[in-house]
Amino acid sequence: MQNNWRLIIDKNSYADFSVSVSPAIERAVVEEKVPPTVYLNVFDKDSVTIGMNEDPEQTLNLEFCKKEGVLFRRRPNGGGPVYAGKGSAFLVYYLPTKHPRVAGTTAEAFPVMLTALANILADRYGFAAQYRPLNDVEVDGRKLIPASLKIENGVMTFRIIINVTPIDTELAGRIMPMPPEKVVDKTLKDMSSRYTCLENEACCKFDLEELEGIARCAVYEAFGEGLKIGTISDIETVYGKEFRSEYESDRWLFAKSERNRLHPILKSGDTLGYGRAKAIGGLIRATIAIRDGKVIHAIINGDWHPRPLHSVGWLEDALVGVEASTGQLTACVDEFLANDSVEFAGVEVENLMEAIDIALSNQKNAIRYADSSS
Repeated sequence: MQNNWRLIIDKNSYADFSVSVSPAIERAVVEEKVPPTVYLNVFDKDSVTIGMNEDPEQTLNLEFCKKEGVLFRRRPNGGGPVYAGKGSAFLVYYLPTKHPRVAGTTAEAFPVMLTALANILADRYGFAAQYRPLNDVEVDGRKLIPASLKIENGVMTFRIIINVTPIDTELAGRIMPMPPEKVVDKTLKDMSSRYTCLENEACCKFDLEELEGIARCAVYEAFGEGLKIGTISDIETVYGKEFRSEYESDRWLFAKSERNRLHPILKSGDTLGYGRAKAIGGLIRATIAIRDGKVIHAIINGDWHPRPLHSVGWLEDALVGVEASTGQLTACVDEFLANDSVEFAGVEVENLMEAIDIALSNQKNAIRYADSSS
C-alpha cells in the first residue's frame, strides 16, 4: 500500500470550514495543484449550515439564530440543514473521479462510501451501524452520520459529519424547525430520538488519534489507499480567503430566497403557491408563481443532492412559461430528468410533481403574500 493521498487534521467550526477551507481544497484538487486529499476536521464550536439549494428563510429560524449568536452559513454543496456540535468531526474526501474506485455518480457513491464506514464502526466498536439510503448511517433508526456529496469537474467531494458527542437536540430543533414531511418515512419522528453519537453507541470517549484511525480505515476499505500527513498549501490559503469573501455575503446567503428572486417581479393579479414533498433523496420545496395561466417563476429548493448542483436552476428555468397544469408541468419535469447530463439521485418525477401539485392547488394572491412576508 502506497501513501499517495494527503491527510490533513485540523480544527475549525463546521460553518467556517464549509465556506473557506473546503471549497479551497476542492478547487486545488480540481486544478491538480495538490494530491487527492482527506480532511479530518474536529469542530471547535457549534454552528449550522444549509445546502446550496435551500432558502435560509425556509429552513432556519433566523430570528433565533441571530438572537442566540448561532453561526450559520449557506454552503456550496448539496444536502440539507445540519447542526454540528463542538467535539464532533468532519471527514471530507476530495478525490479525482479518474481513480478506478471513485464513483462517478451520486447513486453509486453514497452506498459504497457509507457502507464501508458503517462496517468499520460495527467491526471496531460492536454496535449495529448500517447504511440507510440515501445519505445516512444509522443505528436502530437513529441517525449517527449524515453525508453530502458533490461530483463536478472531475472531482468527488464527499462530506461526512461524524456525531462524536451528544447533540443538543433542543437547540438544534429551535434552529432548524423540522417540516412534518421530512420524517414521514422515518420510524423515529422527533429530533431527540432521531439522533445518536459515537460516544453513546460505543460507550467510550473518542480522541483525535482514534478518529484518525477511523479515517484511515475508511479510506483503505473504500479505495485501497494509504494516507500521508500533510498541510494546507499556500495556494489553498489564497483560495480560502477568496471563497470566504464570497460565501459569507448576504448576496450568497439569500440567493435562493424569495426576497431576492420572486418578490421584485410580482404584479397585481399574480398568484403564488407553496408545496412540500418527501422523496428518498430528501425534502422538496416548490414555490410556483402564476400569471395568465402560465408559470412566471419557479423556485425549487430542497435537501437532496443534484448533479451538477446548478441543475436545479435549469429545472426552474424550464418550468417558466409552461401552462400551469399538472399535465403540462409533468411533461416538462419528465423531459428534464430524462437528460443524461442531470442526476437527481433518489428524486423522481412523481416526487417533484407532488410538491408542484400542492403549490398549484394552494395558489393565493401573490402581492398579499409578498407584503405579509416582507
